Amino acid sequence: MKRLLDSGGRVIYPVNSSSSEVLGVKAYGSVTGIPGTIDLAVIAVPAPQVPGILQECVQKKVGAAAIISAGFAESGEPGRELESELVDIAYRGGLRFLGPNSMGHMDSSTCLSTVAWIKELKPGPVAVISQSGNYGEQIIYSGAAVGIGFSKFISSGNEADLRLEDYLEYLAQDEKTAIIAAYIEGLREGRRFFRLAKETTVRKPIIVIKSGGTAGSVRAARSHTGALAGSDEVYSGAFKQAGVIRVTDEGELCDVAVALLHQPLPMGNRVAILTIGGGLGVIAAEACEKAGLELAVLAPSTVARLNSYLPDRWSHANPVDVAGVGGARREIMYNSLWALMADGNIDAVLFQTPLVFGADHIASIAGFNAEETLAYQQMLKEQLSTVAQRVKEYGKPVFMVTAVTDAEAYPFLRGVGIPIYSSPYRAANVLRHLCWYYRYLNSASER
Repeated sequence: MKRLLDSGGRVIYPVNSSSSEVLGVKAYGSVTGIPGTIDLAVIAVPAPQVPGILQECVQKKVGAAAIISAGFAESGEPGRELESELVDIAYRGGLRFLGPNSMGHMDSSTCLSTVAWIKELKPGPVAVISQSGNYGEQIIYSGAAVGIGFSKFISSGNEADLRLEDYLEYLAQDEKTAIIAAYIEGLREGRRFFRLAKETTVRKPIIVIKSGGTAGSVRAARSHTGALAGSDEVYSGAFKQAGVIRVTDEGELCDVAVALLHQPLPMGNRVAILTIGGGLGVIAAEACEKAGLELAVLAPSTVARLNSYLPDRWSHANPVDVAGVGGARREIMYNSLWALMADGNIDAVLFQTPLVFGADHIASIAGFNAEETLAYQQMLKEQLSTVAQRVKEYGKPVFMVTAVTDAEAYPFLRGVGIPIYSSPYRAANVLRHLCWYYRYLNSASER
């Protein structure tokens, strides 16, 4: 109720049989007692009362409802019977509804939210459909933490009427949505989902977390939303055929979404690693090869170019270990990066380097005064901005890997569109997904 009032621009009618007002707004004893026209009903009452409320909505000619109430198919046979009653009432009355057992939905462009826990959300191009309200919340907050903006959020609940496939069909056509993310426990209309996904992924990426791959998770899904999880192998195969990117959790989903939003797809799986230390390069090489990526062979012209920048002790191969060059000589690191990006043998670069942005941190490490610190910060920002420009120029992704940084770096990197990862394994895993998606799009265009 408070979220709806805060959004403004709408007439809100509280319905409460025991109160004359709610949050200072006049309340009505029934839906049919409301004097005005109603576009949407948000129902949050105990499950046994929902059929009667829904019947009143039909009488009032309400076209749509979001049913937050739980205690339906997910709770056993009596709940399934109650849920069937809702479907029957809605079908006969020409009403469509979200849920039941839903946390609501939101649209950032119109500031409409029936989700109690969303206070305000940065608008953006990613839409989320979740068969779990709580896990949907986790996806939203994880995304917000790495700078992702959202267009729509739907907690689909038990999907007694409107189903995940309905929302997918809508979002595929939604101009404000560029990437569709979903948490799936089970599909009610599998064939329809995969037909829609196949049509959509050639235009918009779909990223999916699919649970239910173990016996215990299948049982949990059935008691959570009444979903039938189905064969995990079948889902995996069908996702691949439809161009759906499958990830394991919300962290990986957000990593992939950020990369898709800000980086070009690599045209191959040949990766160069630029690093400040040998051990870091070894770990990164292992991460890339375990992800099915290929360590690129440097062109002779690239080796010659690097020889002109780097000390004689540099690795002379990929991974490119710059042998301790850094600090005040950071321009050498970036010159080395430009050389790798220009190499025709390389499709993407993992760039491992510490990032120190904060003035106090810079001053304590380098011993700079205030003027020197400000100059260093400005130099770093110019170099990173140039990275983003070169990414567009060469059409090659650059993933920055750093475990030594400070909070001030993240907003700037998000602003210029450079993904940053805490480990090479995370970066390599995302790059694996992007390489696969590029190959899928190529094969789809040839069919």
